[in-house]
Amino acid sequence: MENNNITPSSSTMADEILEILWQWRIELTIAALIAIVYWACARRVGYTWSAVIVASAIAALLCLPSIRQLLARTLRLTHWRRRFVRALVLQSSPLAKRQPKVIKAERVPSGVRLTLSLQSGTAFHELEHLCPYLATHFGAREVRVTADRTNASRVELTICSKDPFDDGPIPWPGVTGEMVSAWDPLSIGIDRDGNEVSISLIERNLLIGGEPGSGKSVMLNVLIAYLAECRGVQLYLFDAKFVELRIWSQVAAGFVGPNIDDAIAQLQRLRSMMEERYRFLDQQRARKLERHHGLELVFVIVDELPFYVANPERSKAREFGDLLGDLIARGRAAGIIFVVAAQKPSADTLPSSIRDLINLRLAFRCSTKEASDTILGGGWASAGYSATTIDINTRGVGWLLGESGQPELIRGYLIDDVTITQIVKTNGLRDKEDKDPWN
Repeated sequence: MENNNITPSSSTMADEILEILWQWRIELTIAALIAIVYWACARRVGYTWSAVIVASAIAALLCLPSIRQLLARTLRLTHWRRRFVRALVLQSSPLAKRQPKVIKAERVPSGVRLTLSLQSGTAFHELEHLCPYLATHFGAREVRVTADRTNASRVELTICSKDPFDDGPIPWPGVTGEMVSAWDPLSIGIDRDGNEVSISLIERNLLIGGEPGSGKSVMLNVLIAYLAECRGVQLYLFDAKFVELRIWSQVAAGFVGPNIDDAIAQLQRLRSMMEERYRFLDQQRARKLERHHGLELVFVIVDELPFYVANPERSKAREFGDLLGDLIARGRAAGIIFVVAAQKPSADTLPSSIRDLINLRLAFRCSTKEASDTILGGGWASAGYSATTIDINTRGVGWLLGESGQPELIRGYLIDDVTITQIVKTNGLRDKEDKDPWN
């Protein structure tokens, strides 16, 4: 009887010791190698000189950046492997028996990100359910888990010790080095991990919405600032408030204020340009405009869209809406790209006939879930991506629905009037005769 009681206990203790040794295998292996070298040298030159030789060799290796970085990555990985396994064991989680393998550990501005490989029989939601408990265990502000869209067995677990959004407004970094190209992605802000967020507007249109003071107009100015620094770009600005985008008029090929007749006339000119471009593409036997064709990209920025599409002059508002819908639907393949913005969006002020044609969405703070869904699309607010949850005092934060197909929270850059004035002064009034011949 006594043997029966002792054997399981001994077996359990042995298993625990082996588990601990396995978790520390990297560090123990390194220590063992150092000890072997030290002992081998000591037999020949003595213990003192052996210590000097080993210490010198270690110092020499650590002077090599590649070795130092490899060692840091390896030790960081094993450290977080142990902490993660310990967290699962303490939570008595079923995952403790099907432990996800930590295959990568890296520092991000918000904390640490672990890349995990899930074992067979493990589902993503099992790990997602543990996030609040893991945050408590790690003493973190928040723990988030994100699925890999290309591999269901891979997930990213972000242990957030800080929120980059708490650092206040993020100044626009500007354009460094050579002139940027509008054909390349444009940096607009950072995500919750502090990583840069970029969007590509090629063959895409962008809808921005939010309540007054949420950051909508600042985002428009950031986009215009990038485009103003680009060569091979034409800018057309529609501003129902007149004063918001007026400062950019010197770098724009066209500017329209709160005049519905002028707005319709400008859209008609843009449609004529689009038709000419499609005739050109037909001659080139091309389906869409590409960089090598040498034509300028045309960006149309429309602020306060409801003023034009919900104008009291109903017939003119309808004509504007029809022209805008046609250009958004057909213009992107001809290099004519729209960025439209609206305050307090609703089905009346932002018709679905226009909204549904736009594939990039950015929702700053909204006062209702309906307004949030009007921007992002129906159902996202119920799924947890609601712009109503954004702190009213945190301007520039919004949900971006981009290429990933799932909204991500970002904070846009802030650009001040001094920087805008410098950009306008540097670029000046571009000669319209040097622009696209179909202007």
